[in-house]
Amino acid sequence: MNRPKLLKVLENNAASFDIRYEKVPYFDNPWHYHPEIELTLITKSKGTRFVGDNIERFNEGDLVLLGSNLPHYWRNDSIYYEPKSTEKAEAMILRFRLDFLGKPWLQIPEMREVKQLFEDAAHGISFSQITSDRVTPILQKIHLARGIDQVIDFLELFKILAQAKDGRSLSTKIFGESKPINDSDRMNQVLGYIHKHLQEKITLETVANLANMNATAFCRYIKSKTNKTFIELLNDIRIAYACRLLLDSPRNISEICYDCGFNNLTHFNYIFKKITGTNPTNYRKLKGDIVDKL
Repeated sequence: MNRPKLLKVLENNAASFDIRYEKVPYFDNPWHYHPEIELTLITKSKGTRFVGDNIERFNEGDLVLLGSNLPHYWRNDSIYYEPKSTEKAEAMILRFRLDFLGKPWLQIPEMREVKQLFEDAAHGISFSQITSDRVTPILQKIHLARGIDQVIDFLELFKILAQAKDGRSLSTKIFGESKPINDSDRMNQVLGYIHKHLQEKITLETVANLANMNATAFCRYIKSKTNKTFIELLNDIRIAYACRLLLDSPRNISEICYDCGFNNLTHFNYIFKKITGTNPTNYRKLKGDIVDKL
């Protein structure tokens, strides 16, 4: 597993920050980081989101604020990578440097809430669908606006986010201050392999060889960069996939257990509850009830 890549955000001399609307067959940025703060709104597609040491499912409406130099990666589900796939992945992405309005702007009393928001973003913040729905039209306005109107809309956007009560911290580990160094593409090879072979037996030795490391060094590397053991990383990805199947398919829990690469239902239930806090049956019911209410 590798250190994330430094992503160079192209500068736009006509604007102080970068906002773009991406429409692609699948998201293809690697496991990466950048000094800019980033707000990402997924408007179409599903998959698995990696933020620091956090691994979760993402769906349409997923809204996440990322602090400076926090490694992240959105990987779409396997169907998006199939040669004849007609699926599309779409997102609105806002990136900016903290001092784009000048270094003192966050020091004034009126910006106290926004300053705290950016400090909390060092862990990554996920917002609920309610906040996502509120800010979507504002992001669309920012994308279309020019000049001072863009700055006004920017401030309105972060006023809403700073005052939102539904923000949820993601990564337990802060990466920003250590400024990760660029490395080879091991992470993307590893994650790609795990997703492709999720239903099969995946051994530490196989993945370590793929990363061109011995098993011991590979385990140390993963632990130092993700705050997880290899087994914890693998289980997180498998349970994230199980969560998707519980919500998106009518398969019974035994079938989902084996579809995710577990060969023992009791073990699957134990790992599922350990990661999500509930069992698969309750997860399907609780999440389904929430979706029905939105």
